[in-house]
Amino acid sequence: MNTILSAVIIDDEEDMCTLLSGYLRKQKVAVHIAYDLKSGKKSILDSKPDFLFLDNNLPDGSGVDCIAEIRQLHPKMKIIVISAMSNLKESALENSADDFLGKPISFTTIKAIIEGVSG
Repeated sequence: MNTILSAVIIDDEEDMCTLLSGYLRKQKVAVHIAYDLKSGKKSILDSKPDFLFLDNNLPDGSGVDCIAEIRQLHPKMKIIVISAMSNLKESALENSADDFLGKPISFTTIKAIIEGVSG
């Protein structure tokens, strides 16, 4: 039996959402997209995803600063912070993110993350 995985992407860059969601869908991951934290939190509550791909610089706040609050919505979800600011990695991990992906994103790394949950 194949388990269907799901993800929420919270990123205000439409191109990034399109690129990442396209790849995830090819990996048989159901995807919900939100362009701000408020919509993203609602998507997390509604869909209970396996993964959250979370940008940091969002129109309504900092993704990294909201990780603890987001984790309370769905504690078992794997949170992956995505950002062009590589110096944010330490802060993201200290705030209990499970992983950090620098932009431009690596599909090889994303595939390994997915396989780690589904494997």
